[in-house]
Order: sequence, then structure tokens, then C-alpha cells
Amino acid sequence: MPPKPIVVGVDDSPESRRALALAWKIAEAAHAELIPVHAVPDLWLATGLGDTPVVLPEVQESLTQASRKQIEGVIAEVLPHSAARHLEVRTGPAAFAIAAVARQRRAELVVLGGRQHAALARGLGRSTAHYLVRTLDIPILVAGHSLGALTRVLAAVDLSNAAVPAIRGAERLAKLLGGKLRIVHVVEPLQLMYLPVDPRDQAAWERRSREAFERLMAPLAALVPEDQIVRTGPVIETIVAEAAAWKADSLVVGSHGKGWVDRLLVGSTTERLLNELPTSLLVIPTAAAAKKRTRARARKLPRQRRSKAKAKRK
Repeated sequence: MPPKPIVVGVDDSPESRRALALAWKIAEAAHAELIPVHAVPDLWLATGLGDTPVVLPEVQESLTQASRKQIEGVIAEVLPHSAARHLEVRTGPAAFAIAAVARQRRAELVVLGGRQHAALARGLGRSTAHYLVRTLDIPILVAGHSLGALTRVLAAVDLSNAAVPAIRGAERLAKLLGGKLRIVHVVEPLQLMYLPVDPRDQAAWERRSREAFERLMAPLAALVPEDQIVRTGPVIETIVAEAAAWKADSLVVGSHGKGWVDRLLVGSTTERLLNELPTSLLVIPTAAAAKKRTRARARKLPRQRRSKAKAKRK
């Protein structure tokens, strides 16, 4: 089976150019097709007049063609000239265009340039990265502000069902790019969750968390103990500090898929890390991993049924 394509959002910004370079590096390593996607504003929608045809189709088409030519030039500045041949130019918001292409092409990964946005804009979904993490069941890689060789991949995991997909995603990224993998688990102090706290409760909580993390790490025989890290402290601050101290080139986390209202009001760990963006951030959606397992089980069922039928005939 050929590898699934990699989709990268493209515009004329420095962030987009960094994302292009990173996406190309991963696509080359994975022998996958790279599909750049650029979104052109819908002039009808921009007028705020709904379906009223105040903009001639010829004007929209002229804008689309001019944008395509400009983005082809951007791609040619960063990548080999042939990379522009798969460029897709869509009309509408960038997040919608990228999501549509990623779903239609069954992409393995979406790569974006990381940007800073005001808190209100993030909450309203006006950040392309935030919107796609909330809605797309495909891994999202947000390129950080500086791109090195990506030789240090740090996976931050909890003890939920998001941990295993995050570890597998981090393993694949490290293997593709010849990088070193480290996994960190943060034990949040109980006093940050409720009051009052007996010191004995805190010690027992930390012990159980470490034991559970060790069980999670047991299948990773190739990962040396010094790359299986447990820290105690506030989750976001501790992860960011660990990434800085280890000089991680990329950070991998799992997305729990919390409700939109929860994210708007308090923010998930994943979305807060998107805001901080201490380094390039790969978000692995738990829902995508669950779908893969479901499809795998579905493929096995017919074979199992045939085996049982043969056994009965014998």
C-alpha cells in the first residue's frame, strides 16, 4: 500500500515557509506525496451580503489565478520546483480548505506554520491550528519558530487512552527523521486539583502514577531509562521546562477531544501548548487511533469467521 500523502498549509508568511521545509523533509523520509494547500478569500462572503452576486465570477477567478502564481513562487523559493505541481488552491477560510483536502486525500499528516494569536481569537476558532486540532481526526504538526534537524523528539504523555497513540506518533517521527526519542510524564500535585491534601496522599498518588507510567513504558524495551522521565509540577509549565532543558526539536502530545465549550472556557493541555508553542508541536488525536483499531478489527473479522467455518467442517 503506498504511503498516505502529507498536506501542508501555504501562504506567503515566514511561518508558512518553515512549515513547507519541515513537511518536505518528512514527506521525503516517508516517501509520501506532499500536497501544499492555499486558501483564497471568498469575495462574496467578504462583502457580508450572503448570496447577493456583488462580485463577478471572473474577478474571483482572477484572484485565484494570481494567488496560485504567487504561491508557486513561494514554494519554488523553499523546495524543488517540482513540489508546486501538487498545489491545491481552494476558496474560503484556510482552516476549511486544509481540512477538506486532508479528508479527501486521506492524509496521514497536516503541517502548519505556528503563529501567535490573541486569546479571544483562539477561543473563537480563528487560529487555523486550533480549529484543525478541534475538528480533524488527523495528526497535526505545527512548525515552531526555529527549525533544526529535528533530532530530539519529546513525547509528553498522561495515563489516559491518549498516551499510546502519542507514543506511537513520536516513535514514527523520530524514526523517520533519525531522531532521539524521550518520553515524559508529569504528575500534577494534588493540591492543584483539590484541598486539603495529606502529605501521605500526595506520596501515594506519586507512587501509583510512577508505577502506571512504568507499566506503560514496559513494551518500549529500546528506550533507555534516562529517556523515560517522570516530573512533578503544573503540567504545562513542567512540559515546557522539560522541552527547554532537553533542547527538544519537537514535542508530541495526544489530544483527548474534549468538548468545544470546555476548551473555550478553560483550554485543554494540548491547546494551551499550542498557545505556548515552545517548539514544533505534533498533536495526535485519540479518535484517529481508535478508528484505525476499529478498521483493523473489521478486516480481521472475515478471516476469523472463515477460519471458524473451516474448523467446523473438519
